[in-house]
Amino acid sequence: MARKDRPAKKQTAASRKPNGGDKPLRGAERSAYFARREAAKVLRTVLEGDARRRAVGSIKSLVYSPSIRNKRATFALVCETLKHLPVIKDVLRATNVLNSKWKRQEELLCVIAYDILFGKESSATGDAEKLLLSRKDKLRSALVHLLEKKRVKHIKELMPQCKISDMPKPRYVRVNTLKMDVESAILELTKQYAVDKDDMVPGLLKLPPSTDLHKHPLVLNGSIFMQGRASSMVAAALEPKPGWWIRAILLDPSCSGSGTAIDRLDHLLPSYAADDTGNSDRLMKLAAFQKKALEHAFSFPAAERIVYSTCSIHQIENEDVVKSVLPLAASHGFQLAPVHPQWPRRGLPVLDGSQHLLRTDLVEDGEGFFIALFVRKADKRPEGYAERETCERYRSKRFLRKKMDFVNYFFNNRFRMLLYPQFRFKKQR
Repeated sequence: MARKDRPAKKQTAASRKPNGGDKPLRGAERSAYFARREAAKVLRTVLEGDARRRAVGSIKSLVYSPSIRNKRATFALVCETLKHLPVIKDVLRATNVLNSKWKRQEELLCVIAYDILFGKESSATGDAEKLLLSRKDKLRSALVHLLEKKRVKHIKELMPQCKISDMPKPRYVRVNTLKMDVESAILELTKQYAVDKDDMVPGLLKLPPSTDLHKHPLVLNGSIFMQGRASSMVAAALEPKPGWWIRAILLDPSCSGSGTAIDRLDHLLPSYAADDTGNSDRLMKLAAFQKKALEHAFSFPAAERIVYSTCSIHQIENEDVVKSVLPLAASHGFQLAPVHPQWPRRGLPVLDGSQHLLRTDLVEDGEGFFIALFVRKADKRPEGYAERETCERYRSKRFLRKKMDFVNYFFNNRFRMLLYPQFRFKKQR
């Protein structure tokens, strides 16, 4: 009995030969081919966002999105290509590769060029790979000429340097005491990890570096939050008391984010070197914005404690902003107060009271944060201030809506102003 011929198995896009041949890609060759293209896609998104200063996500968030299959290889290619990007572009220009035909695939050519010059040599699995492999000798000669022209002996001397600590960062988590007490959280976490209490911030726990808690039940149900030590110190500096109504303000405005650049890998981006000087137009605009927001915070008559914080390492966003508002703060009865006095790193000595300011170091602490605390003197209440009447006034929806118009303006401009504790209204009967 004749057997019916089975229909030929359809080739998937992933297994089909990229150059149009019949031979499919296998194993490492296939993985490397698609990793280069996924890396090029992420690289284009990152560079376009950096050029517009409107990033759609960090490098990590883009690589670890569901659409990226080979995350580890893609992440490594993106990071290494960015590190070598200025050199790669110089070499490609010198060999006239970035002509009109290939300009639209510039990111892919950069990724492949990295592999040829510094990584594992690519196989001829696609048109872009074939193009660069055919000019492999020219690419390497152009690199040697570049080193001679710059009068350096090693490629590392041409790459931007960023000082980062070689010490692994601990994983910090903050306990949500509305859902769970600290001791219960420790008991649960110690089933899998070594856990220590932080000696400065209540409810903050320290776990070993690289501890992955993203799928831990306590994280998923909101009993603990993954939060860095420096940002936890900001909230702890506010020290609000039970029953306070708009008497403690935590002001965390938009900033350059230079203090968290290492975590987000922003130090690999072309714009990082420009902002690193601390004098760019963007930083000046941010500082003006931050000053205006802090000045407004002083106008709340019930406010007793105001914390101003940034995740920036730049003086223009930190000490300079604080120094510029000191006369206005004094006119409202506010003065600088010590923030976590046991912390060793203080503000830059460019203003009176700099010893009260707090800084964390990007290298030593893994994060670069700045914290300033303003406290109103007890005898400097606004004229006619009555605590009970003011509290009742602040509780009214009409007054809050009017007062928050200014704050909402900042929200619409990527500004975060957090009033602590959260407002709660009773239903009108």
